[in-house]
Amino acid sequence: MKKILSVLFVLLTVFALSACNADVVEIEDYEWKMRTVMSNDTEAAQYQDELVVAVGEADELYPDAEIVDMTLTAKDGEITITDSTNDKTYNGTYEVMQKTPKGTDYEIIIDGATGYAAVSPTEYYDGSEIPTLPINIDGYSLYFIPKEA
Repeated sequence: MKKILSVLFVLLTVFALSACNADVVEIEDYEWKMRTVMSNDTEAAQYQDELVVAVGEADELYPDAEIVDMTLTAKDGEITITDSTNDKTYNGTYEVMQKTPKGTDYEIIIDGATGYAAVSPTEYYDGSEIPTLPINIDGYSLYFIPKEA
């Protein structure tokens, strides 16, 4: 009986520990679409709206922002950002800095510029939750969400 209880305890422990990482979101889990690009130059912008330089789709909050179709994919340490609007591709690398209970922090290098990214679920006021990927690099903050199929 003790052996059976010991085996059950070990199995429950293994299942519990494996479930702890089930919610961790990683950059490879999705193809990402750009939602916004913001300039980090707060001194140059008179108003908060001027900081948003590009959006992924028309947004009445930022009517002067350029609409840009940009996607990001990552696999095996390689990252690719494709800007379909301007027919440009940016390549680079990413490396895990640390894993958090629900996400992952990265150091990234894109076209020679070093930056940082974090993938984690974002919870909204209505209780819904979606994975998000903010990137801070070369004077800009890019905000990505999963691309819908």
